[in-house]
Amino acid sequence: MRSLIPAAACAALLLALPTPTHGQGFLKRIADRIAEAPKQAAEETAPADKASEATAATAPAKPKTAASPKIAYPSQLPEPEGFAAAKKAYDDFGKVRCTSCEGGYAYDGWPVFPRDETPRPYNGSKHILGEFAIGHVHRWKGAEAQGSLTIVSEEPVGGFRCRQLLYRLTKGSASAERPGLLCWGYANQFAGSEGWNQVY
Repeated sequence: MRSLIPAAACAALLLALPTPTHGQGFLKRIADRIAEAPKQAAEETAPADKASEATAATAPAKPKTAASPKIAYPSQLPEPEGFAAAKKAYDDFGKVRCTSCEGGYAYDGWPVFPRDETPRPYNGSKHILGEFAIGHVHRWKGAEAQGSLTIVSEEPVGGFRCRQLLYRLTKGSASAERPGLLCWGYANQFAGSEGWNQVY
């Protein structure tokens, strides 16, 4: 479809130009651009169209996959492969008989933090881990084993600011360890503010 410049607009352009020579050159450039525009557009789209047609003809059909759901809370992050077995071995290693404990057992693998007067929300120990510097090693003494928790690093996981932890128990020359993850975000849809949440 050809667009035409109205005669009144052309006349106004001619009158505004200082000399006829400049006006004719100006109008010629406009006319050349108008004439070249459809050719240029055809040349630019033709290779892309041919390439996409060729790709569509030779590419195998891709199966439709469901989009993975967006993770809204740190608690929805998946555990690493083999975590359940590592945690069970760690918990079993730290399991000790306790006559005054519910179920008759205590667990040396559970970190013990000193009580202080710092006000913290209900999940205070998780906030303490968020306050420690990277590389900090927190130590405690259980009934039979020595425990340590190291703040290994801080890096994003699944879009959340997270801290990688390493739990370790030692009894004589034997030891057990497991990874841990602490992430910053909302605990759930009912949380009023963000905080550190223990993922595993």
